[in-house]
Amino acid sequence: MGNELSVVPATLTSHTTIPTPSAAGEQFTFISESNSDNGGTVTGVQTLRFHYIDAVDGIEYTEDVTLNGTTEVDSVITTGRFINDMYSLTVGSNGVAEGHIRVYKKDSPELVYNMIAMGGNKSLVPHRMVPTGKKLILGGWHGAEVNAKNCVIRVRSTDMYGVLIPGVFCFKGTSYVNKNTTGPAPLHALVPALSIVKVSGWPSQATAIASVDWWGILRDDLIQ
Repeated sequence: MGNELSVVPATLTSHTTIPTPSAAGEQFTFISESNSDNGGTVTGVQTLRFHYIDAVDGIEYTEDVTLNGTTEVDSVITTGRFINDMYSLTVGSNGVAEGHIRVYKKDSPELVYNMIAMGGNKSLVPHRMVPTGKKLILGGWHGAEVNAKNCVIRVRSTDMYGVLIPGVFCFKGTSYVNKNTTGPAPLHALVPALSIVKVSGWPSQATAIASVDWWGILRDDLIQ
């Protein structure tokens, strides 16, 4: 099971762990592998929107970015603590990304945080940080492996029993799969603000191919 966020196209199936931005906040850089993803393109992605958690107040905000192909474009914000999502806003005639579009820490292209894959319009990275003033009811998750290789898939978050534990990913669910699926797996776990939820896979062989997802309800934290 690989990680397509690897910065080198020739090693897109590496097992690189997706890094986490500094809690102090960072500026981000956006770039595509194709010059056809740019603000004036007639084919690929022209502009995108990303959702981020701000390091100052922990609230989720959005920023829109006009791409410039294989030339780096920096975010306006410099206090991004976590990227929750990114997706296309305007596209050319092909309607999808012409190359992998990555976002990484400014001046550190090896620290890729998120990506829109070539041929798509939205990030498929299942990692999220709960904004300040919110709680997440983690309803359940799902995992599957399709290449007949043993793979353990785990949903984790940086909390336990509703208490934030920064930097420590505690198991919320785990399953071993081999060319099968977990089916919908209910959890009903309460996840506090600023906790990171993610799903990870550990294959026994490098050629495992897996997919994962989770779902939940984000609600206001009425008890401050």
